[in-house]
Amino acid sequence: MVHHPEESTEETFIGQVCVSRKSKYIMAFIYNVYGPWMSVRIDRRKEMYGLHQSSGGVVETKDSNSLEAALRELREETGLRIHHFRPKWIGHDLKYDCDVYSIELNIRENPQWTEQDKMGLWGIIP
Repeated sequence: MVHHPEESTEETFIGQVCVSRKSKYIMAFIYNVYGPWMSVRIDRRKEMYGLHQSSGGVVETKDSNSLEAALRELREETGLRIHHFRPKWIGHDLKYDCDVYSIELNIRENPQWTEQDKMGLWGIIP
């Protein structure tokens, strides 16, 4: 990206949401007191087959910002419905144009196996 002095380079945040740009991807890292929740990629046709993954994906045009996309992906991939004030923005990965959020779950919140053709069961990685 070429920097033009007349353009603002500051990012504007409202709470945990950057409203001055829209990332291409998001990742929602979920964990509880026992450790991180991860699943394994099981689709042999996809990159990173057999590796652990967190919830995440592409920010769609219907998403107004990356936090909305993170909560949507989390709901689609885990069945979890998380209030928008709970995720914490961790940062932005420039290489992959990806906003990263972390969400602490209580011990009664457990991700469901919703995409059985794409990923294995969710489990806590010690």
